[in-house]
Amino acid sequence: MRLALGLDPMRPPRLQRHHLVTGLLLVLVVSACPPERRDLTREEVASITFTRLERFESEQTFDNHVKQLEAIRNSLSTGGGPVVGCGGTGSDMEPPTQTPGSGEPSITNNQEAGVDEGDIVKAVGDWFVVLRRGRLFTVRQTEGALEAVGQVDAHAPGFTFGTWYDEMLVYGRRVIVVGYSSTLSATEIGLFRLDDAGVLTHEGTHFLNAGDYYSSRNYASRLVGGTLVFYMPYPLAWWGSERMMMPSVQSWMRDNDRTPWRPMLSRSDVFKPVQTTLWPILHMVVRCDLDARDFTCTGNALMGPPARTFYVSRDAVYLWVNPGYESWTVEGETRDAKTPRDSVVYRLPLDGGEPGALRARGGPVDQFSFRQNEDGHLDALLVATGKGDSMWGPELTPGDGRFALLRAPLDAFSPELTSLRPEDFTTLPGPQEGTLQNRFVGNHVLWGSGEAYDDSATPGERAVWVTDVRAPWDVHRLSLGHTVTRLEPLGEGSALVVGENTLGLRLTTVALGEGGPELKGTLLRPGAEQGESRSHGFFFKPDGSGGGVMGLPLRFQGGAWSSLRYGSAEVSFVRVDPELELTTLGSLGASVETGDDACTKSCTDWYGNARPIFYRERIFALMGYELVEAHLTERAVEESFRVSYLQPGR
Repeated sequence: MRLALGLDPMRPPRLQRHHLVTGLLLVLVVSACPPERRDLTREEVASITFTRLERFESEQTFDNHVKQLEAIRNSLSTGGGPVVGCGGTGSDMEPPTQTPGSGEPSITNNQEAGVDEGDIVKAVGDWFVVLRRGRLFTVRQTEGALEAVGQVDAHAPGFTFGTWYDEMLVYGRRVIVVGYSSTLSATEIGLFRLDDAGVLTHEGTHFLNAGDYYSSRNYASRLVGGTLVFYMPYPLAWWGSERMMMPSVQSWMRDNDRTPWRPMLSRSDVFKPVQTTLWPILHMVVRCDLDARDFTCTGNALMGPPARTFYVSRDAVYLWVNPGYESWTVEGETRDAKTPRDSVVYRLPLDGGEPGALRARGGPVDQFSFRQNEDGHLDALLVATGKGDSMWGPELTPGDGRFALLRAPLDAFSPELTSLRPEDFTTLPGPQEGTLQNRFVGNHVLWGSGEAYDDSATPGERAVWVTDVRAPWDVHRLSLGHTVTRLEPLGEGSALVVGENTLGLRLTTVALGEGGPELKGTLLRPGAEQGESRSHGFFFKPDGSGGGVMGLPLRFQGGAWSSLRYGSAEVSFVRVDPELELTTLGSLGASVETGDDACTKSCTDWYGNARPIFYRERIFALMGYELVEAHLTERAVEESFRVSYLQPGR
């Protein structure tokens, strides 16, 4: 279930989907934890916090730890209230940059080459597969036309429990749908097979019990070669020690019948907490082998505080765990409320090797705060009090002028949990307010802030900051005439800054040459704003000359976050020339939304509903229940074909 407080078209729906989230950790912690009444003793801290990364020795030691946490919480309550606060194996070979069997590059605006991300539309040979409002659709790209062919429910036949179906990946002809079932408190994984006629057949559905993975920016699933990777939180506060069920998997059989839960790991597989927490969760990283005969998954589980952000490179998952949401103090210690406690960053190899970790400070804004560098470092842009990427955390992480660049040597990650050295961090300036955006482009990192319809920022705030990670002390502040609401790479040597001012949406290009960053072209779309906030709402197709064509959904009415409750935005296209000058090529507009689509499950477009698509030298736009093909002239994109893929009554 996903919390709804009534959607304000001017602001993101904070900490919500449309219904109360049973597993929504922030709501759970705040509602269950009144203000603290006493400090923790040093002995209590020592008894529940470990100094190196190691697993619990036995099932009994795990249970004893959970019981001890309960006893401490109960003693605090007595004193006046509680304290707030799957078997795949990866490959040690370089994974391919294309999905095996497809022979085509991804149409998704992925963060990392070779790491595909769950999205709402994928290309499979001559077919587009679209996930929308609880259904899967197939559209054939014939020569000079588009043909709607298939339509099936995203759930198993006869399965009536409510699920939010959010993400989709393809591997060869297999389609993987990822959703969250609030009824079962489980991540749902549906497997479908696409045949040569464009018909989708349900192969199986599996459930992994966990908390809701939702993030306003991040994606729960990745595909690296044939390995499907998930992040899932598992709140231990759901269970008392006497009835705790470990992370488990069950499979659909028929209608609503499912197999018994089968544990995916034991208590002795869990890594002990190395940060003090009274309300721990298990941070689960699950790997599923799509080349295996049967759908089986394995996982790692790390016990720690709830606030987290994760990033997937081509050979590892990085998990940054902040100490946020808990406000306990320790007797005899004084702590400035603005000084964050230690964070921990974990590195979990995709080949199944042992995790390593480092102690750090601060936290990332979102997954774009990370980049595994080819020179053997993890680069991360950090803020003092990152809230993690769960739910609407990135939108709630404010700029306060305190930033740092971390360059962590990969060989420093170890079970010994060493602390990073001061020289591994470089203090950086940055925006004092506003919702933060950041992005690595080549060896540069860019950051800034902004918010839709926010005209309160001073001119000094309307800037983007840029530095080269190889010389991070040399920071460049580039003044803009607009806020920063999106940052995207335009190849290795240039970037796009999207923002707003009182006139509308403005796009600005930045050259990232050896002589320092430089603002180049700019384009104003009067009265417009972004129609999609997610990274997948944008795509840039380079043309080999240093320029290319980009697509971005725009809205002229309805306000920010309107994709959650209104029809599709239009998709605008812009030409980028080799000098990074911008020229509008016009837009493809969405028709009036189809009437009643008989939606019964997953009826909010949490991941948006509009996408620019560049595929096989052809240009398309997904807008609601329509797919449109266009052709590019010297001056404009012009519509060629349009098809509504919704088939009422089916």
